[in-house]
Amino acid sequence: MPSLETRIAALEVETSPAEPLTIIRRFVSPGQPLSELRGLQDNDGSEWLRLPGETEQGLIDRASLQAWRNPWEVTCLIERPCHRYPNQPAS
Repeated sequence: MPSLETRIAALEVETSPAEPLTIIRRFVSPGQPLSELRGLQDNDGSEWLRLPGETEQGLIDRASLQAWRNPWEVTCLIERPCHRYPNQPAS
């Protein structure tokens, strides 16, 4: 039987890299509608504001591409409350 090191090395060769994963944390209140997503922040402190005409998914996609990722290709983006950006109009 091959040694443990040999078996682990074989598994690592056969394992493809993980697909990047983005976790979005949004804050909700019971009985309240989901608020419009206007800004995101990552764990590193970088922020992204929704651009005029940009959809929520567009903001998520843009922030996901630019955000810092850990060695497992995971990033966590946190919703920033709308009141934090009072001068930014809703799209």
